[in-house]
Amino acid sequence: MRTTVILGAGFSKNSGLPVQKEIPALLIKENAEDNFENAVSGVLRRFMEDVFCYGKEIYPQLDDLLTCLDISISSGHHLGIKYSTEHLWAIKRFLVYRVFSILEGSFRYSCGIDRLVRFFVQERPQDTGFLVLNWDTVLERYFAGINNDIAVDYCNNGRNLTGDEDGTGKKKIKTIKVHGSSNWLYCDNCRTLLNDMDCSVKPIRKAGFRKEDFDLFDEMKGIVNENELSIGTVCNICEDNVSAHIATQCYRRSFRKSTFPLVWSEAEKMLADSEKWVFIGYSLPQADYEFKHLLKISEHKLAHKKSKGLSIDVVLLDSDNAIENYKCFFGDRVKRIFNGGIEEYINYLSFFHKKP
Repeated sequence: MRTTVILGAGFSKNSGLPVQKEIPALLIKENAEDNFENAVSGVLRRFMEDVFCYGKEIYPQLDDLLTCLDISISSGHHLGIKYSTEHLWAIKRFLVYRVFSILEGSFRYSCGIDRLVRFFVQERPQDTGFLVLNWDTVLERYFAGINNDIAVDYCNNGRNLTGDEDGTGKKKIKTIKVHGSSNWLYCDNCRTLLNDMDCSVKPIRKAGFRKEDFDLFDEMKGIVNENELSIGTVCNICEDNVSAHIATQCYRRSFRKSTFPLVWSEAEKMLADSEKWVFIGYSLPQADYEFKHLLKISEHKLAHKKSKGLSIDVVLLDSDNAIENYKCFFGDRVKRIFNGGIEEYINYLSFFHKKP
């Protein structure tokens, strides 16, 4: 693998998806046409008000929402007298459902992103792998639009949800998603990870709702058909219900050890084997200490065996703080910084890779 392309939220932002700081406001945004969505938003709004004293101006951060939920759930403790573990599990399912709905409903085709993905997939498919930090399936949408002969290899040892072979005879593109993906489903009974390669399962069918979730909150009463909404997607091995499988932020937990150990191991291998890393739309924030440690390990793991040093390109949009983050963390390994966004980088690629 010569090049690893690392994609952050800024990559998906170019296709209309919100970045993380924009999501909390969307979680509680009302939908004039959907009573169920409004009920879910009402539950989440009340949780923000009760736990974070949300006052309609400053929203709690998504990381804070998920971390408080995850730590309380894993410890088995209440989050105040109103929110038992039962309530917290239900709220987390509502929250994940809303996030998936937002991500799926926000997608808008971008000519620039299409050109960028085509460059890496068509010009150098065997030499390029993708490492994605986002839950969305934006990259997969562009793969599908480029060539039907492309198959995504998630390197997660998962099975195809339909039971078919995963892209036999097709050109496989390694796409490693270290925080999971909105089209990954997990069976708690037979412990099987299923890849919804066609992204055919709707958010409401992979949230893992239980009938009792809707009985816990006044906002849900009279709004939903509990029996219908608690019918999920079925595992193709044991026929139990499956649900979404993503890593939500929790500063007490190692993603590498407890969430997706195989995926993180494959990410390390791909990064260590590469001669070049291209970061697109990722600010290298301090909070991502686990991923930054993975980068640093991979940077030095095989450095003594390589004839030339690792080269790093960074693609950002008007983000001087992120530039500082990269310079502090990688020093002189950062060869080129494009702070004018995707278009600036595409113009650079077009100029230096013109066909004779």
